[in-house]
Formats: sequence, structure tokens, C-alpha cells
Amino acid sequence: MTSAFVKKIIFFISTLFLTNLLHAANLQYFVDQSINQYLSNPFDDYMYQPSPMMDKAIANLPAYSNVKKCSSDSVTDAIVIIKPILSYQPQSTILYGDLKVKIYQSKSNRETHPDNFIREMNISHWKVLRFDKVTMDHYVNEVYTKLLEQLILKIDALQINKNYPTNGSLCDLLSTLRKSKINLRH
Repeated sequence: MTSAFVKKIIFFISTLFLTNLLHAANLQYFVDQSINQYLSNPFDDYMYQPSPMMDKAIANLPAYSNVKKCSSDSVTDAIVIIKPILSYQPQSTILYGDLKVKIYQSKSNRETHPDNFIREMNISHWKVLRFDKVTMDHYVNEVYTKLLEQLILKIDALQINKNYPTNGSLCDLLSTLRKSKINLRH
């Protein structure tokens, strides 16, 4: 009797897990921030590069191995364009983190058609901390990881349509625009 009950529970959990895997979106991400960023304190400053730090934070989320760095030879369900913004307020000792996110899917033949951007969202997180140049990498990574955890919940709730396979050609366009110093409204 108990053995049958345990088998039913295992079957139920396995079914939930497989359903989650089947409905999980296969995504690419593009970090729209190529220049060095600075966090400053009245007597010190800290410089970091958002793109490698975001890559590190994404690697901290092992449950989402279906998220790849944007490349032109990949075909996925959607591309998540992430613009991370951090600021440190010395008076209140708060590190603020924001993600401006656009989700792109090839619904039109033209890459830049507005219908291809299926969702825009802003996500925020903050942390009280003392400014310390030595440990700031850890705190930036922690804030980025928390922001990404919130983003993943929103993307899971979005239920991205898998009928529009999206190739990474937009990644090349975004990289070119980022390098060309054109200030696009994001």
C-alpha cells in the first residue's frame, strides 16, 4: 500500500518536472552595456564591466541552463535584451540595481519591427552595504543575481510563444549599434 503511494508521488513529481521542462523557454540574452561603469563614494570609486558581471550572475543560476549568450548562429524562442544599471548612494549606503529588459521574438520579417518586441519591463533591487572596493565584486554579483531571479519569474509567467523561432541575427545588429556609439532610446 505504501509502496504504491510512494510510486504515485514519484510519478506525479516526475510529471510536473517534465511538464516544466517542456514549457520552459529556450532563450538567448544580450547585455546592452559595453562600457565601464563606475560606482563611487566620496573618497573612493569602483569600476566594473556590466557584461562580464552579468555573465557571471547568469552562471550562478544553474536551473536555467537553457539561457545562452546571444549569438547569430543560435535559434531560440526569444532574445532577452538586458540593460543593467547600478548606482551607489553613499549617504544612505545603498546599492541600487535596475534591469531594463526587452523581450524580442521574430514575429515580423523586419528585425526592427515594433511587433517583434513582445514585452518591456523594469526590475529593481537594492541592498544596504558599506562601500568597500575589495568586496564590491561580490555585492554587484549578488544584486545582479537577485535581479535575474526576479526576471526569471516574470519570464516564466509570460509563457513565450514557441511558434516564432528567433535566430540570433538581432544579436549582430545590437552589437554593431553598441559599438558605433549611437545613442538609441532603450
